[in-house]
Amino acid sequence: MGVEIERRFLVDGRNDKPWRCGKSSAIFQTYLDGVKHFDGKIMWRNHVLVEESRALVNLTTWRIRLSEGVVTLTAKGRRTGASAPEFEWNLPLDMYDELPLDGLPSISKVRHYWNGEDGLLWEVDEFEGPISGLIIAEVELEDESQNVVLPSWLGLELTYLKGWSNSSLSRMISDSALN
Repeated sequence: MGVEIERRFLVDGRNDKPWRCGKSSAIFQTYLDGVKHFDGKIMWRNHVLVEESRALVNLTTWRIRLSEGVVTLTAKGRRTGASAPEFEWNLPLDMYDELPLDGLPSISKVRHYWNGEDGLLWEVDEFEGPISGLIIAEVELEDESQNVVLPSWLGLELTYLKGWSNSSLSRMISDSALN
């Protein structure tokens, strides 16, 4: 089983933006409901997404990401502290193009990659669309007790707060569009 261990922080984007000095990528993520795993297949709305023989249990969030022409299906479980189970599979671009994703909760963002003074890679997401202006930085760790040098431009830590995941933000956007 894969495990993602990360810390997440709000970022105040009104001042200097040192994270913009390197590589970046545009990301579009859509969140799926009703994903099923049976008979060695991961299924969604009668589409076979992946042939998968591993036992997949207690996964709560399913996401399809398009970035730089690469499509990735990700399944995540409930977060405990800074850790959550996570699995990823690459999907063919032509499959992505055929999936009925319109109207599903989604997020658009530009991800910037910034190396901290301790050598850790920070991913800084500047969101677009209805939540434009929101900036969240995250750093992946080897274990929860790993020391991290926090950049001076970080704000409130979101790691242990509910409602700040990309999935939660996408559903908030989707719900507000319905009202």
